[in-house]
Formats: sequence, structure tokens, C-alpha cells
Amino acid sequence: MPKFKVKLWTNQYVIIILLSSVMFASFYMITAGFPIFVSTISNNPAIAGTMTTTLMLASLVTRFFASVIIQKVNMKLLLIISLVYFIGTIGLTFVNDSIGFLIFIRALQGIGFSMLTILVFTISSNIVPRSRLGEGIVFFAMSTSVGTTMGPLIAISYLANFSFRSMMVLTLGLMAFSLVCSFFTKNNTIKKEEEKPQETKKEPFYKYMYDKRVLLPCILVALNYMAIAGTVNFIGAFGKEINVGGKISQFFIAQAIAMVLVRLVSGKIFDRWGHRVLIIPAGIAGAAGLALLGFSTGMGMVWVSGILFGIAYGIVHPTIQAWALTLVPADKKATANSMLLIFIDFGLAIGSVGLGFLAKNVGYGRTFSYSAAFMVVILLLYLFGSRKKVPSEAKREKRPERIKLAMDKP
Repeated sequence: MPKFKVKLWTNQYVIIILLSSVMFASFYMITAGFPIFVSTISNNPAIAGTMTTTLMLASLVTRFFASVIIQKVNMKLLLIISLVYFIGTIGLTFVNDSIGFLIFIRALQGIGFSMLTILVFTISSNIVPRSRLGEGIVFFAMSTSVGTTMGPLIAISYLANFSFRSMMVLTLGLMAFSLVCSFFTKNNTIKKEEEKPQETKKEPFYKYMYDKRVLLPCILVALNYMAIAGTVNFIGAFGKEINVGGKISQFFIAQAIAMVLVRLVSGKIFDRWGHRVLIIPAGIAGAAGLALLGFSTGMGMVWVSGILFGIAYGIVHPTIQAWALTLVPADKKATANSMLLIFIDFGLAIGSVGLGFLAKNVGYGRTFSYSAAFMVVILLLYLFGSRKKVPSEAKREKRPERIKLAMDKP
């Protein structure tokens, strides 16, 4: 028996990967498409950024109680209901195109976005066998990242030639595909539920919503997504600014290639040498990529900047997430993940509106160059903050198992 590996690529795992990648591509087609559409009807980058900010703030509020709902309701049923709800919000875009109504739709979509992301992450982690958890989560994260990267690329290329409404019809079709996939999933309950009530009662409820040990990783992830918010929201408008039009979407092709390649090896590097050897070069690459993007005058420079930023995109978030999970005991891993998701929403919300106001005053190119400062701050906070955390971890885990300690060694 021990000679055989537990099967990872089961039908359920393949279904949830397909569902998630298509769903995330749809989300980010809409996220990238809305600012482009709103910019054309309002000529105000700040209002365009507000579209993403509204979605992220609604998502942020929903996350605080979504996990409680998930534990009490059949997850397959909730997944189907959430997908139908989100499809309904896409349908509402055909009713009215006033700015106020579109902002209202984004708020509704933020609620659905929050529920769906928590659901697919929870279902996928329950499907993956314990003996192959790391491998399973990495491939799942890869599928969502590909969807996240391909969504803006498709949206920008599509809107260069076709209307926003026809793009929304396309997203309706993609979400309908995810809905069909959801009917083939099995209900996944949180199996550890029975063991946890006694543990949870030992501390007040709010202690399972926050853990100061992962505050630094959460701040770093928020800063990372403030930088990402600029590329997702304003790269299309930047293409017009430098007269390359829809070709600017190739930035996301370069980013996707770099991201996939770097993720194939970054997990093994983390396990062997720790997070420092990944985050430092990734932060430098991200800062260089954004600075170069801001000075780009042609597609050659855009491709190089996409590759550099893709290295950061592929490394920073998953590495910080893995590092955060090593800072807390097993019963607080859900807390760490929840905090990271909340800070991601916060980072996207602040980044979208803040960079929108900046773009209105200095232009899109300078905005990208200035946003490189986020990556520099990540590096500085990480270098000073992580040094303080390592000694306490070493004290706590002072055992002969030196390999485990290497994960957190600077």
C-alpha cells in the first residue's frame, strides 16, 4: 500500500480546477473591462478605479461572515446559488449604464465574488489528499492565477475591437460553463468541524478572526496588490496613451509566461532554502518591471516589463502566504488565510482608487513608475520585519529537525 501515491487528479479535482480557472478569468475580464468602459463614458480615471474599489470593499465586508455561512450550508448548493447570483449581476449590466447604477452592480458582484472565492478555495482544499496537499494547492493556485492573468488580457484585446456589452455576453457564457461544472461537484463538508468546537471555545471568537503573528505578511500582500491594481485597471488606457492600442494586452501574456515558469520551481526553492531567497529578488524584479512599464514607448519594453513583473507576481503572494502559515499553529491556519484574503481585497480597493486619482493628475505612465514604490516598501518592511520574527520561531522550534527551521531562516 505505501508504495502507491494517493491519486491527486481525480474527476472532482479536475472539475474544480476547470470551474475556478474559467470563473477567475470571467471575474478579471469584468474587473479590467469596467474601468475601460467607464473611462470612455466619463473620461475620469478616478471613477474607473472606483469600480474595482467598490467590488473589493463589498467583498471585504462579506468575508467577515462568509466562512460562518459556508460551515452551516451544503457547499455544493451554496456554490450553485452563488454562481446563479453572480450571473444575475452580469445580466443587470444590460439594464442601465449610468455611473451610479454600475457602481451598485459592482457592489453586488463584490458579495458574489467573496462567496465564490472562499467556496472554491475551501472545496479544493477538501478534495486534495493530505499526503499531496502542497502539490494540490500549488496546481490549484496556478489555475486561478492563469485565470486572473488571462481575464484582463482577453478583456483589453476584446474591447479594442468590440463593445463592452458584447464582452458581458461572453462573460455570461463563461460563468454559465462554471455553473454547469458546479452541478458535477460533490458536497464538501469541513471534516474537522467536529473536532474544533472544543478548541474554539478556549479563546474568544474574535481571536480566530485575527492573529498578530501574520500581520506583517498581510501588510506585504496588501502592498503587492496595490501595485497589481494598477496593471489590472489602467493598462488598457496606458496602451492608448503610448499609441499601441489593444497590443498592450501582450503585457499579460509576458506576465503569464513568467509567472507559470517561476511557479514551477518556486515551491521547491521555498522548501529547501526558505522565503528570503525568493522574496528579495522578486521584489527587485517587480519594482524594475513597474518602473520600466512607466517609461515604455513600444511593445519591446512592455514585454520586458511584463516578464519582470510576472516574476514578482508569481512569487510574492504564494511565498508570503506559505511563510504566514509557518508562523501560526495548525488551529490558526484558517485565521491566517482569512486575514490574507481580507488584506488582498483591501490592497486592491485602495490601490484602484488611489492610483486612479494619481493617473488623473500625472498620466498612466508616471502612475506605473510611481507604483514601483510599493515593491520597494515591501522589500524594506520584509527585510526589517522578518529579522525580528526568525529568532522567536527558532526558539519555539529548537529541535533536531533542522530542515523545517531552514524554511524560516533568512
